[in-house]
Amino acid sequence: MFRRALFACLAACACSHPAWAQTHTYVSGDLFADVRRISRVVSPLDSGTIDTSPPDSVTGGGGARIGAFFSPEWSLELGVDAGRETSETRTASIPLPAGLPLSLPTPRFDSRTSGRFVATSVLIGYHPGAPGRARAGFRGGLSIMRTDATFTSFSSSIITPVISIGSPLAPPVILPPTVTVTTSEIARVAYGMFATLAGEVAIDVSSHFAVVPEVRAHVNTSTLLVRPGVAARWRW
Repeated sequence: MFRRALFACLAACACSHPAWAQTHTYVSGDLFADVRRISRVVSPLDSGTIDTSPPDSVTGGGGARIGAFFSPEWSLELGVDAGRETSETRTASIPLPAGLPLSLPTPRFDSRTSGRFVATSVLIGYHPGAPGRARAGFRGGLSIMRTDATFTSFSSSIITPVISIGSPLAPPVILPPTVTVTTSEIARVAYGMFATLAGEVAIDVSSHFAVVPEVRAHVNTSTLLVRPGVAARWRW
């Protein structure tokens, strides 16, 4: 599916202007802020439910891109943009089963979630003509998003110690129960298709170099990433 979309993008750009001699290629590097909002079910810390989604956060990232202008108005770009990993640690409690003594302390553990998003995007760009050195542009297309996430898993057990006192006629001593908690960290890698929209303003510093402030948004049914940033573009 992704390969077919790439071929369709190439065909659309090739047909938009017959003069291949005017094609200009470019490479760029970018830095951006990574604003993440993820759908989740919010539960109390003492519910015993683990939130395995990466945390909402604002962090940074960077990327690299290669593209071509097939006409003054139309371009095609392939890029990889990677955000930094963010993590969140919360102290959660585990509800005790019914029937245990009320004086038994509630077991607690540190629940940690982390996440990182890497987007590989193919975008078609439209750049309407404008006088001067600054030129607006708009891009749209598809991204394959790799999500690296970790979360804390736990298991609990109730131990009721029984001590026998020497004489076989003496009843055993039953000590108060104790609860033990075992935690482990689980890593998860997932891939998903995201729709991507972008807006930019290319400011020409010279005939071959431009500074490009931009905003990109990646979205699917459960995750929204907004990445405002700036790119340095070399064109030849």
